[in-house]
Amino acid sequence: MPPTSTLAAKNINLKGRKRFVADLEDLKVACTQGFVAHGLTLKSVRAGDDEGTFEAIITTSSGEHVLNVNIMLSDTADYPKTHNCFSYSPDSHVAANIQSVIEGIVSLPSCSLVETMDKVFANITKAMSTGSLESEFEDDDEDEEGEDYAVSSDDDIYMSSTSQNLMKMTRLQHDFLEIVARGYRPGLIRFGGDDFCISVSLSVIKLAESVPPRALNAWDRRLLSKTQHLVLLISGFRGVYPPSDSDATKLKFHVGLSGIHKPSKEHAKDACRNFVLITNDAEDELRLAREKAAAEAAMMNDFEMDEEDSDTDPNPATKAEIEEEEEDVPDRFDKFSLSGSLDSLMNHQFAKLVNMRRKYGLGWAGAERLLSEAEKSQKPEQEVLENKLQEIQVEDQAERAMIRKNTTILPDDPLYGIGKDEELDWPLTAFCYLIRRLTLCTLYCIVCHNKLDTDYVALKPYVCNSKLCSYRYYSLNHGPSVEYDIIHNPETVDLLVSITYAAAIESALDEPLPIGMGLRVPLPDVTKVLPPQTSYSALQTRVMIAGGHLQNSIATPPPTTPIESPRPQVVDSDCLCDFDDLDLQQMRASVVQLLDSVPPILEIKKHLERKVKPGKSKPRLVTMPEAADVLPAAWKLLRWCVGSCTAYLEEISSQEESIKNVGSCWRQYRFSVGAPDAEAKFNAAVEESKTRNQNAKMYPSLYAFHGSPVRNWHSIIRNGLWFKSIANGRAYGNGVYLAKDGLLSMGHYAGGNRAAGWRNSKICPSSCVAIVELVNLPSEFVSSAPHFVVDKTHWLFVRYLLVKSRATQGSTDEPETIPIPPRQPQQLTPFVKLDPAHPVTLGQQRIQIPEPTHQLETILRIRQAEAVEDNPDSEDQAVFDFVESADEFIGKGKGKANDPMEIDDDEMGFDDYSPSKGAPYQLSSSLAPTLARQQQLLPKSRPVDDWVHDSEYVQSAVSKLMPPPELSSPGATMAVQKELKALLKEQKSCSSLKELGWFMSEEFMGDNLFQWIVELHSFDEKLPIAKDMKAKNLNSVIFEIRFPPDYPISPPFFRIITPRFLPFIHGGGGHVTGGGSICMDLLTSSGWLPSYNIASVLLQIKLAISNLDPRPARLAPNWNTPYGILEALQGYKRAASTHNWTVPAGLDKLVC
Repeated sequence: MPPTSTLAAKNINLKGRKRFVADLEDLKVACTQGFVAHGLTLKSVRAGDDEGTFEAIITTSSGEHVLNVNIMLSDTADYPKTHNCFSYSPDSHVAANIQSVIEGIVSLPSCSLVETMDKVFANITKAMSTGSLESEFEDDDEDEEGEDYAVSSDDDIYMSSTSQNLMKMTRLQHDFLEIVARGYRPGLIRFGGDDFCISVSLSVIKLAESVPPRALNAWDRRLLSKTQHLVLLISGFRGVYPPSDSDATKLKFHVGLSGIHKPSKEHAKDACRNFVLITNDAEDELRLAREKAAAEAAMMNDFEMDEEDSDTDPNPATKAEIEEEEEDVPDRFDKFSLSGSLDSLMNHQFAKLVNMRRKYGLGWAGAERLLSEAEKSQKPEQEVLENKLQEIQVEDQAERAMIRKNTTILPDDPLYGIGKDEELDWPLTAFCYLIRRLTLCTLYCIVCHNKLDTDYVALKPYVCNSKLCSYRYYSLNHGPSVEYDIIHNPETVDLLVSITYAAAIESALDEPLPIGMGLRVPLPDVTKVLPPQTSYSALQTRVMIAGGHLQNSIATPPPTTPIESPRPQVVDSDCLCDFDDLDLQQMRASVVQLLDSVPPILEIKKHLERKVKPGKSKPRLVTMPEAADVLPAAWKLLRWCVGSCTAYLEEISSQEESIKNVGSCWRQYRFSVGAPDAEAKFNAAVEESKTRNQNAKMYPSLYAFHGSPVRNWHSIIRNGLWFKSIANGRAYGNGVYLAKDGLLSMGHYAGGNRAAGWRNSKICPSSCVAIVELVNLPSEFVSSAPHFVVDKTHWLFVRYLLVKSRATQGSTDEPETIPIPPRQPQQLTPFVKLDPAHPVTLGQQRIQIPEPTHQLETILRIRQAEAVEDNPDSEDQAVFDFVESADEFIGKGKGKANDPMEIDDDEMGFDDYSPSKGAPYQLSSSLAPTLARQQQLLPKSRPVDDWVHDSEYVQSAVSKLMPPPELSSPGATMAVQKELKALLKEQKSCSSLKELGWFMSEEFMGDNLFQWIVELHSFDEKLPIAKDMKAKNLNSVIFEIRFPPDYPISPPFFRIITPRFLPFIHGGGGHVTGGGSICMDLLTSSGWLPSYNIASVLLQIKLAISNLDPRPARLAPNWNTPYGILEALQGYKRAASTHNWTVPAGLDKLVC
């Protein structure tokens, strides 16, 4: 056998899947020639059944069996540099020391197969000789019960370290402050020794300001269910900060939710390691057998029971086993539906994208396209860039154009303007990229992360057309949790399964189909489904509403195509065949057959809620007593029915929130379909209509009905309402047909079912009708009588879905004849104000529709009221408070301009201060020598065209200022002194004042620390405010900052002195109040944190003034009239009252 190094380097010209396949073949050849290492022999090796897997049998040199191990790569596209290996052994008995080797494989560094096997052999040899492994594979949590958990740790978390701590606190402090300046929360979590991880978080309620709340709610209801934070945990630093570019590729990322800005040490530690929960023991097997026997007996006894009796639990004893709701632990780290996909994205692609951006000067979108093309073609990046430069640049241009449309809000780009050799703020860059991809997640495949090639953008993220992605999404549970949906929303799951069943049995099931999932199914009987309906009057109708394009169709009958003969199938020894090899009609028959075997959803719910002992895995679908009679393909199909639904469906259970005067047999659902920004586009169309039509000002929108048979809704809720073929003719033109009276949709259009529904359904849907909101411009519709026909899809937005249930006893589909009572005071949900000219009726009786956004807006208000920023803990505060001695600073001789203030409290001269009666401490003379000494270390030259301070301009503005504050405290004085030194140091060390953007002149500091004069300048020349200032020959915006006596606990007061800005009520913007104060929550008690520094706050204020949304800042006609401090105070209080922000205590005394 060739040396290991030779084998490892043989296929070095390849990468990804091609490299994996080639290396595996070479390993097979080496095995036949005799693969011997560390006294062990590789007896055999073969490829596994799944992509990226292989099986190896290891023996001693004498042929004695040692281990049979199966190894699976996380993603062959990342092989051999950034993949992970997961392993298990099918051996019936594995010694404890060998088991530790298997568990340690996940912690091995990424390398080729030959090198991996060599390391495994070495560890087995060590384990067999000493009975243990190196500390990196040992679990140091001695309090864990070995029989309950098999734990493998990230190599960065539990590796004992004796090396010197290489964490540069000054750099960490700088990066933390940058994170705070962008509006996020940093956190440091120490694990002991030199080990640590870093967290970056954003409250979900703040996330909802950029990501549409309807999208967050659709992606995972848990996001808005309570007050919590989106948290990114970053581990793998190995005691070193900042990481080098090469070390950054080894960082590990974990995305989840926490009740506070960072999880506790214990929960963070748990998140960064891999758990394998124990499976069923003998006691579990006996219990399952008893439950199955009881269920079968109950089924025989109650076979003829009616629907009402069937809800009774056949085994009352199991009710006591319902799992109690988990205790709400604020510092816990919880995963949500997109965590797995985001973890994979961050761990496998983020570092590569950063390197590509810095190397080639691309944006995020361009780098993603380059990475995708390079991995698909297996060609070098440079070659791909040269061949596809134009396409790559188009991706970046398209993203910039999307941002300019103001329908999508993306985070700042920390890499913008960064040089190739400059140090990165890795935590900030990672979190900004995470927020960007979360915002755009519906544009990308949730598995392979490549951009979707489709014109239709769904509300929820989904997979691309790759069969491999479909397989990983459903079979490896990379998609949403169907168990969670069954437990918390069983009625919706029941409805989705019933709709799929109706589409299949009536031969309407079409794209999407459950292919690429590896389904092994019995040979289906096509006689169990109805033949396709090909007559002109019964063709399926689809009308695109959200995100698609209309296609004009000629109203002529399509040609009738004969049903193709069933394809001959290869059936294995288990009498199963591949679902993907079936023809369309066989697929439909197979779906019917599989769903018939799935138990009722409520029975599954009871099983999943069963209480389990600590340390054991929670109940799963396949552990149901009935699971023995259900093929694995049926469970996968159930996951597909739920996971492929890209719309949002939620049953309305509250009578107050339901539509009034609708028949009692109609179940009501909140229904939303289309891209996350579809509602924003619709609202923009509504606002635009108000400028063109007087009636639209009073009644901005209309409501109407769209009905379709149950079989059609499988496609509608996945593709949106789009018209492709004709069901009932188009006598009134091409477009979306909507009825003004609900009975028309509920009767003729929603009927026509040809078969019975899913036999295990509790809902038993027979008709489905959508209620759609329209822009109130009927004169511009294709037709407005007798139906609405609309050809502008962005003028329509689906709000509700009505489902007629055959299971409801004693109900009627006729509208209630009792007139709607007058609005009662207890009715908290407002009704939509409907246009009298176009009433919404049901059998000539008017209905009342609750405001569709009220429920979500109420949730947002509750979350906003609950939002209270927790204070930094001792570890975080130590980072913010860290100061480096001046001697160390001088000794290093290489301080950087972007480093934070490095001072020693002893040199600040605090002992020289003496409090004056009722007045703040005066500026100490000891500050001058310190500043002078630091000045010697700073750059002395700046660009020729740099911004220049105008002393006379500032002097004229501050000549009539009110006296400085009179109250102070020793603590506040020390804090302000520290801020002053940090500000001056950063100002003097910067390479360009123009790039810095602010300036504080020492000549206007006076002898009082608690009143500062600061200028903001050098705004982007393209901004309207910059053009106005240039026209008026204004050098800067001059601010006064007044510090309270309890600073930094309370925020300072910022106000503009001059120039005067155009007030918001007169068309101005820039977050400047009518009195010149700043409208920002971080300057109030609600948003202020003691860790904030003044330089970062100034940056935030400049960004706010530069913000063009909702309107740009402009100078007022009387721009040269300075603001008064009392009007600034009044404007500040008005803004705080409007946004429910808390005004700091003692503010009046501070400014008056």
